[in-house]
Amino acid sequence: MRIIKLRIKYPEQFQQHANKLFISPLHLADKTSLVNIMEIVSGLFLSKRVIYQNGNPIHLTDLGKAFEWLFNIKLGDYHQKYMDVIKRKPAKLTEFLNELATFIRKEHENKGYR
Repeated sequence: MRIIKLRIKYPEQFQQHANKLFISPLHLADKTSLVNIMEIVSGLFLSKRVIYQNGNPIHLTDLGKAFEWLFNIKLGDYHQKYMDVIKRKPAKLTEFLNELATFIRKEHENKGYR
């Protein structure tokens, strides 16, 4: 009976937290396309540097789902988007990754490192 009274008095303390999924606070800027995010996903997938807890390389689908959760997006067909990245013309193959590298180089120079 005491537990019932406590549940009535403090209902938030008795809520099931296990069923609530944490929602990522991150979102992409409007000018970021899904294929750009898939370029990052594809690079990480091909590098085999993201692994499961057991040491096995992550599957493309699971890596795509992680990015969907992280940025609150829907990539759709992971394998199709992966192929969209792989089939790009050579000059545009890693366009977004190159842009990110340029940002890092500029910041490196702005901070006075040579």
